Amino acid sequence: MKLTALVCAVVFSVVCFGASPTIGVVSSLGNGETSLTAGSTLKTEGSASEVRLDNGVAVRLAPRSAGTVFGDHAVLEQGAARVSHFGGYAVQVGDLTVAADTPETQTVIRMQRETIEIASLGGPVSVTDGGAMMTRVAAGTKMSFQKSGASPATTTKKPLSETKVWLFVIGGVAVAALAIGLTAAAQGKSPF
Repeated sequence: MKLTALVCAVVFSVVCFGASPTIGVVSSLGNGETSLTAGSTLKTEGSASEVRLDNGVAVRLAPRSAGTVFGDHAVLEQGAARVSHFGGYAVQVGDLTVAADTPETQTVIRMQRETIEIASLGGPVSVTDGGAMMTRVAAGTKMSFQKSGASPATTTKKPLSETKVWLFVIGGVAVAALAIGLTAAAQGKSPF
């Protein structure tokens, strides 16, 4: 087992079974870059790490996070990660697999005590459980799943502000008044 450490407490462990080809690079803020081989385990402590794979996939591993990176998929084991440009690349988190529907998709995946949160920042992502399609997370939304991965716990959307609610109410009243006025005008009567 080969162990390489970057100054910002980014730890890599690579199990070598023969020669492992390089699949990309990883960097930590201000500490240079290190080559990355398939099956590398990354762990961050106080700062984030940037992973750039040769196939164009970009992974930002948040502080206090851990995961294993392969050429065709990654496994998030703890914390959070932001994944960009990952069409054809999958991220496993708990019992779930997250895949992009388009190459330019960006998503944030966060493991918490009881839940896994998946937020799409651009482009829809598919969430599967053991190969069976569970749902799609649309761009600009997030979903939370219980750790078992069995079903969505909640769907979170921004709540309507009080101003927007009043605008909807006023708009509805205006449309109703217009409909009453047009009906009365068509009958040749005054609505007042």
